[in-house]
Amino acid sequence: MRTPRGAVVAVSAPDTTFTLEGSPVLEFQPVVDLADGRLLGMEALVRWDHPTLGRLHPARLLPLVEANGDIIPLGEWVLAEACAQARLWSPSVQLAVNCTMSQLRHLDVAGMVRAAVETSGLAYDRLTLEITEDTVADGDAFVELQALSAMGVQLAVDDVGTNWSSFEPLRRLAVNTVKIDGSFVAGLEPTQGINRLVVETVIHMAHSLGMATIAEGVETAAQVALIREFDADAAQGYFFARPMPPEEATAMASGEVVPHFSRTEAATIVPVRAAGAANGAAAADAADGADAADAADGDAGTTGDGGIGVAAAKAGKAGDAGGGSGKATGKAAPRSGGPAPVPDVTAIAAPHSAGTKAKPDGARANGGRRPAGQARKAAAQPKKAAGAQKAAKAPAAKKSAAPKRAGGASGQSDK
Repeated sequence: MRTPRGAVVAVSAPDTTFTLEGSPVLEFQPVVDLADGRLLGMEALVRWDHPTLGRLHPARLLPLVEANGDIIPLGEWVLAEACAQARLWSPSVQLAVNCTMSQLRHLDVAGMVRAAVETSGLAYDRLTLEITEDTVADGDAFVELQALSAMGVQLAVDDVGTNWSSFEPLRRLAVNTVKIDGSFVAGLEPTQGINRLVVETVIHMAHSLGMATIAEGVETAAQVALIREFDADAAQGYFFARPMPPEEATAMASGEVVPHFSRTEAATIVPVRAAGAANGAAAADAADGADAADAADGDAGTTGDGGIGVAAAKAGKAGDAGGGSGKATGKAAPRSGGPAPVPDVTAIAAPHSAGTKAKPDGARANGGRRPAGQARKAAAQPKKAAGAQKAAKAPAAKKSAAPKRAGGASGQSDK
């Protein structure tokens, strides 16, 4: 019997035996496009229901399973379970799974991913592995990450901002996305401070390397407004949604129309029409009270350096109009000074070419809308035309080659 599209089906990975008493469970937390509020992906978060200790989050769980050897079967279970759930979602919704340095150093993570993906039928490029800054700089883990990238798996670096030394290895690895540590987002609202400098710097550096940016631990409308002002691409946190059980995540992510979240009202889904991504973006902007220029820009697909471009953006729109099955694809190109890499629709956001202002990725299912605020900035460009003409007469500067991957914050114990 064939399952109707949109139906919520219980899915479980094969039974696994663990030494630790109790059993693992997964929750999923949405990642939201800051340009129009669209659901871009879900991060899988593992917990453990222990008969006497209660529900264990990763901070307590991981040391236990690494000590007793359960880290191997637990990693296999998480990948298998998460991929099986994500297979039920709209093809435009990405899955993110955390991966520890210990796993990458000592386990065949590439083999575990291959087994989970092939068993579930999930496309490789719909899976993002989230790793920490320290992991990127680790030689042994780096080799495994290269193998995963070659398979088509997307890579995201988690908790960025806590270890600046890892930005150099990012240039040598096909990292698609960086996630700004929530501790910095939590301190954004004061008008002055190091947190603002860190967040703006991370976003600028990531964009210059052709990577998308996600702000973690977002809890207030003021924080949403600030990270949009800084040109962050996407966000995740209690403001949009708390982690939810698999059945709720699947109900949200498998519908005919991918939901849009309000960017001004906490935990609010904005009603959108099923006519297509452009209409959905306009409705989301209207509900949020965004300015007319930003809303009007929602129908304009644009090509960015290294982006997928107009054709793929239109394909994404057509897919949404036809039930959300359209998917713009594009694997990150090697970083050898050419166009910036193009993360898949993950990517949870738009990559940016080196040395340019943030530009939209054609893989955005919203049709390639520019990030919030860029429409207003574009309107001001004619004023700079005279200066640009003068600059054009000056000798061109040498261009440098543009090189090409589990914790909440502010009280959020999501990971």
